[in-house]
Amino acid sequence: MLLRFTVENLFCFAEETVFSMVATKDEQHPEHAQLLRDGYPHKALSIAALYGANAHGKTKLVKAISFARKLILEGRKPGQSIPVEPFRLDEEKRGQPSRCEFVIFHENVEYTYGFLATTKRIVEEWLFARPSDKEECYFERVTDTEGKTQVSLGIAFQGIKEDKFIEYVARGTRENQLFLTKAMDDNVSVVKPVYEWFSHILTVVSTDTEIQPIALRAIEANFVEFMSCFLRLADTGIDSIITEEENLDYERFFPDTNDAVRNDVENDLAKGMAIGILNSDGLAMAIRPSENGHMLVRLKTLHRDKHGVCVPFDIEEESAGTQRVMQILPILADLKASKGVFIIDELDRKLHPLLSRLFIETYLEMGKGQNCQLIFTTHETSLLNLDLLRRDEIWFVEKDRKGASQVYSLADFDFKPNSDVKLELGYLHGRFGGIPFIGDIRSLGWIDD
Repeated sequence: MLLRFTVENLFCFAEETVFSMVATKDEQHPEHAQLLRDGYPHKALSIAALYGANAHGKTKLVKAISFARKLILEGRKPGQSIPVEPFRLDEEKRGQPSRCEFVIFHENVEYTYGFLATTKRIVEEWLFARPSDKEECYFERVTDTEGKTQVSLGIAFQGIKEDKFIEYVARGTRENQLFLTKAMDDNVSVVKPVYEWFSHILTVVSTDTEIQPIALRAIEANFVEFMSCFLRLADTGIDSIITEEENLDYERFFPDTNDAVRNDVENDLAKGMAIGILNSDGLAMAIRPSENGHMLVRLKTLHRDKHGVCVPFDIEEESAGTQRVMQILPILADLKASKGVFIIDELDRKLHPLLSRLFIETYLEMGKGQNCQLIFTTHETSLLNLDLLRRDEIWFVEKDRKGASQVYSLADFDFKPNSDVKLELGYLHGRFGGIPFIGDIRSLGWIDD
């Protein structure tokens, strides 16, 4: 579970900015506040919606989390720069390091992990843990201006068999490399839970990516059935989803695929992996290994004609909104088996307001007690509804006069609406910020006075 994310001097965030998923004392929807451990002082929220005007920083907050995750999981090659972007509208900030810090709760332990980075080096890095009431230091790392890295190991590393090896790993950490990443690459088990939270629990979805290629999920009968049911419920006109399989013919379906790509595909299949791929017509497909060779799997939607006969369509023939629903459905389908943290930019993109609400309501119902989280940016004001969300689950992002973004929640306001219509209107009228202040269109000179 994500408890807090702090960002400073990165993208449009100049000063320390904190986004929190820790529940306040708000008494609404107590089922949204999840107990993490007996005696633990905090509860974690299961959902959060981020509102704000265009270009005010919603996407940049998602991008900051994605940047940190990618740096942790992929690392940097020797001599490669770190893609940090300090706040550019303040001359002093441009030369200062950027900061990211996560407070997470994973496997019954609270972890605090963060780093300071410039384009050249990781200036500082730290990991603390709170397995009980007392916080313990796992490591603290400092890299000087000459690129020399020093890592101070805490109590968690004392007395384990690999302690000398870990010291060697610490000395071998490059200035542009996170010690967390280096330690995981070298199989240092102590840091594994934190690394795996970023790799297996946290999923960040931008506007141009999918949570998981739908074609890959086509090989799972339970997922196909779930998707069929939801799409019927959402009144998309789809009766059901089916899969079609046939033996793979590379020359027929992928005539433009070069030998290198084909070799990569065959190597993955040889390992028993299924893969997603686009054919030359841009159609999403999956390839899976079988006893009879490689099988090509395609998803089809079925619509009924006026005689009640099912007619198949390619997924790509469905509306953009229907395809968007299918892209985000893995979140719902995996709730019972997953403890994922999903962060989605523009969840409501291409969706009807009622469909957005259906998705949120389904998530909240299916996710009860599952220790999962959904954090999303949106412009859909109909979700500003206290029958749906708590005050501490509604967040706003707004830029100040210096061009720096601020993040704050509805719980920061002394606001007790008589109705949710007033909450929505209050936002649109600027009571909570996070909206564009539109100028006079006549200033464009296109309209006569």
